[in-house]
Amino acid sequence: MSVTIKKGSILVHRVYDVAGEIDLAAAEKLLSAGTTSSRFSLRTDTRRAIIIKEAPLQVPLGRETLRVNGGLEAEINAKLWNYGVISVTLELPMPAGIRWEELVALADALEESDEPDALALKHRDALKSRVGTALKQASDWGTAEDYITYIINEADGVSGPLDLLEKADVPSLLLAENRERLSRNSENFIMENVLQYGEGDLAVIDWNSALLVEPGDQRDVADVIEFSLSHLLEFRYYDDKLSAKLDLLYDAIEGKRENTWNFFRNFYADIAEEASRQYMEFSEFLERIENSLKTVGDPYLATVFRASAHQFRFDDWRKNISRKMDNLAQITQMLQIEVNSRRGHLLETIIILLIALEIIPVFYDAFR
Repeated sequence: MSVTIKKGSILVHRVYDVAGEIDLAAAEKLLSAGTTSSRFSLRTDTRRAIIIKEAPLQVPLGRETLRVNGGLEAEINAKLWNYGVISVTLELPMPAGIRWEELVALADALEESDEPDALALKHRDALKSRVGTALKQASDWGTAEDYITYIINEADGVSGPLDLLEKADVPSLLLAENRERLSRNSENFIMENVLQYGEGDLAVIDWNSALLVEPGDQRDVADVIEFSLSHLLEFRYYDDKLSAKLDLLYDAIEGKRENTWNFFRNFYADIAEEASRQYMEFSEFLERIENSLKTVGDPYLATVFRASAHQFRFDDWRKNISRKMDNLAQITQMLQIEVNSRRGHLLETIIILLIALEIIPVFYDAFR
């Protein structure tokens, strides 16, 4: 018997870095005139009580038709995170009675289409305009993080979540692959990432998408995945900034900045000051990640967060950025030593000239 979905939804996420920081209280006031906004909170119960240290601002943005698969009605919501991130989510209802093979084809269509990007970008820009004064150090970094979460509430042809793993081709859905059969190694790699709290729920988290089986309307797991996705974007943002800064230093070493310093202020000193500021920013960012989730009681959602962090390679990004920070500090120190040496030589030259100016008149008078 084929697996068919009676009730479910698809969450298409797009996450953007728009500022160094967002003043959420100010943004809430700016949005209060035309849109109902609220501070986001995860549902809390005895098994999944959890606290987000700095709750984001949740903003409903209405409905629009997504021109995919003949047209899908999308409910659009956004979250504003205090560390300068806006996440836009398009929620699409799964067509009732859709067969698993058709769902995989729909996943492929969503992955291939530019419509989700265009729609999310339009709403991001409109939201940025409305909360412009609440954005501190506004930026327009061109990179976005994307992710898709498939949520199944009811399905026919299976007796439960574990039976779904046996009868449905879950790896093909998560990879949006409907053109060829995946290898056993590819399937096993994805199926290693299965989490389950109770007999009725299940989570399969991959690097690009996730499948959640939720008998009710719980969204806590999906929200935690979105939360970790925003942190992944910040890792990528800091990595990109550090790469750009290192490129500037390498150019300087090659002599492309030879005339950008003077006795009182120099290019290398500016780089050193900026590097110190970014080092502090990234240290604060790491601390925020460590302290962002506080669990009370059963730590299931913290387990979901750790699984997401593993799939998103947080440790690799952290190590890569730390290595670049060390390189930046070492190169900056080396260049600062060079600058100080050149300043010292300049001071010695000035002193010699001053001494010469003192003794030349003496010799002139002596031999006159």
